[in-house]
Amino acid sequence: MIWTAFETHAERHPHHPAIRSDTGVVTYGELRGRAADLAARLPDTGGLVALDTGDPALGALAFLATAHAKCALLPLNQDSPARHRAAMLADARPAATLRPGGPGLLDVVPEPDIGRPGFDEIAYLLYTSGSTGTPKGVLVPHQALADRLTGLAAVPGLRAGQSMLAMTALSFDISIAEMLLPLAVGGTVIPAPESARLDPEIFAAVVRRHAPDVVQATPSFWRLAVAAGWTGAPAADLWCGGEEMTTALATELLPRSRRLWNVYGPTEATIWASAQLVTSADDVTLGTALPGGGMCLSSEGEILLYGDGLAAGYLNRPDLTAERFRPRPTDTGTRLCYHTGDRGRLRPDGRIEFLGRDDDQVKLRGHRIELGEIERTLEAHESVSEAVVVLSALDDPARTHLTAFVVVRHPEPDVRSLRRWLAERLPASMRPARIELTAALPRTTAGKIDRRALR
Repeated sequence: MIWTAFETHAERHPHHPAIRSDTGVVTYGELRGRAADLAARLPDTGGLVALDTGDPALGALAFLATAHAKCALLPLNQDSPARHRAAMLADARPAATLRPGGPGLLDVVPEPDIGRPGFDEIAYLLYTSGSTGTPKGVLVPHQALADRLTGLAAVPGLRAGQSMLAMTALSFDISIAEMLLPLAVGGTVIPAPESARLDPEIFAAVVRRHAPDVVQATPSFWRLAVAAGWTGAPAADLWCGGEEMTTALATELLPRSRRLWNVYGPTEATIWASAQLVTSADDVTLGTALPGGGMCLSSEGEILLYGDGLAAGYLNRPDLTAERFRPRPTDTGTRLCYHTGDRGRLRPDGRIEFLGRDDDQVKLRGHRIELGEIERTLEAHESVSEAVVVLSALDDPARTHLTAFVVVRHPEPDVRSLRRWLAERLPASMRPARIELTAALPRTTAGKIDRRALR
């Protein structure tokens, strides 16, 4: 478990830097003391605790403390409007919420609801977009997290004494690698200010000052950094995931890195599930499964994941859990597989090439978005009779955006009122950049909405 691995390093090297930032250094011994103190103030074993901060250093502290207390952690999306957050909290029912206290510390704020038990085997709960209009909570066990961190330590790799930049929003599961992988191997976490996610100059300055050994980001962010003139980090490994890596992007990143890795994996597979060391921009695939895990294709070409790192399913959604986590017969018995909904093609060398999806789930700026959730939210407006959301400008990743086509009834709303409606209910990452009011939607000969005609 992560607490066991971290405590081992804290006992052996208490003065080694666990966290290093512009505000100073927190040693392993200091972090261990803070985590143990926080764990003693948490609810009873088996409870769920929400985390309300965007600070990676406090995120690392919260994960260690909840692991030590055998509780589960729910990182809250700092971008979520009140209605969206309230829906998640009503579904999850945490017993307490952690909020920033003094420097480097967290306060425990009990919730009015007594919370729900049964989280003693769960490390964290993360909500992803849901096609029915309701976010779904992914339950990741302590063992799955420990197994995945062990795999990531080997491939793409991080060793004792090395450091990793922590820049991703805490409600995005790849942030967990940034906060916990260094602490699991005896390395150092380098938290970046939240502004670095949007400002390439701040990001570049942090990388220059702290020289991390590993920097992880989505293709969208890497394009932003390159366009702003970032010259790279030739002594660092760059991890790129959350969206498809294109040949053009690989061409830009290869000379800007020591090594370039394409990583792949949904939240249900715990951070990342596969990796490929990219040595040629013309040869980018999903690579091979991380140590302890497995990846294959169904007869229909769907990517299936199995082995170490699989989530335990969805909170309060046994139907969806049974649909996506299914046993499949093998030559030696049965194997539990997660059905990703992603499509792939097997190459002769055994690697899988990503071909996209055949449903309404998309990835935009690294965020996993079910278009159906946006559509159901729009259709809940009293003056909207039908809505369709599509991903536009697919041929230019820097310009790719969401467009909503909305059929309205009287009284007819204006676009500004619809934007306010969405802003009260969805995070910014899920709000369409364009909203088009229309009298009707195009249909195929079968009577279905012709989404291709709207792109």
